[in-house]
Amino acid sequence: MLEPVPGRIRYTELDALRGIAIVMMVLFHLVFDLSFFSLFQVDTNHGFWRIFGYATASLFVLIAGAAVALRAGRIPSTTRGVAVMLPFMKRGLLLIGVGFLVTVGTYLFLAGNGYVLFGILHLIGASTILAPLFFRLEKKVIIPGVLIVLAGWLLTIPFGPVYLLWIGIHPPGYYSVDYTPLIPWFGVFLIGMAWGFWWYPNGSRSFRVSPWCEKILRIPALPGRHSLLIYLLHQPILLVLLSLAFGKIPGI
Repeated sequence: MLEPVPGRIRYTELDALRGIAIVMMVLFHLVFDLSFFSLFQVDTNHGFWRIFGYATASLFVLIAGAAVALRAGRIPSTTRGVAVMLPFMKRGLLLIGVGFLVTVGTYLFLAGNGYVLFGILHLIGASTILAPLFFRLEKKVIIPGVLIVLAGWLLTIPFGPVYLLWIGIHPPGYYSVDYTPLIPWFGVFLIGMAWGFWWYPNGSRSFRVSPWCEKILRIPALPGRHSLLIYLLHQPILLVLLSLAFGKIPGI
């Protein structure tokens, strides 16, 4: 790897994209909640909203991959072995731990019906831990990324025990309100890494952002800097607002 840019620098355009993804997520979950609790007739399993949901999740995962590549570009060339992997392992375990809180929360709220076992936080956490294995590929990491995505789309993955959910193997009839297994979603993460290595070689911008554009991007960048907190809080807030708007939500 090339020598890194010293210090921790946040790039407004990446935070802005993350902020846009957050807004898309809140909107999708609002529509999903309206449908799930039979408050408004809208189909989130087909058509526009299904595509919108996949686009939102894909944007989140792509940005997560790009952010990991950005951080990887700042690793000193003298760093080797466990020292390279350790920061990404810590971050990944933190995200998986937060994902476990989502598992517990959805299990209690949904009474065990469709709760999250391996959702987007589990995915990004696991992907962050695996990411250092692919750092040497840099931009070429897009190749395994595309292959994993194609494998998920084109191959018929067999049914299997619930403990293989993380790969993409699940029991027949399995349902979850958020299920993003490594196949194909780790491929999306790797594509995001390739994008990150392209945009931020050596951990710094490969392009110039004009001052006026930087100012505009600060607006969507604001929620993007607090994406994890918003992710954790937005659903309880939405449920409270729906309770106030519609009265008692069914099932609560």
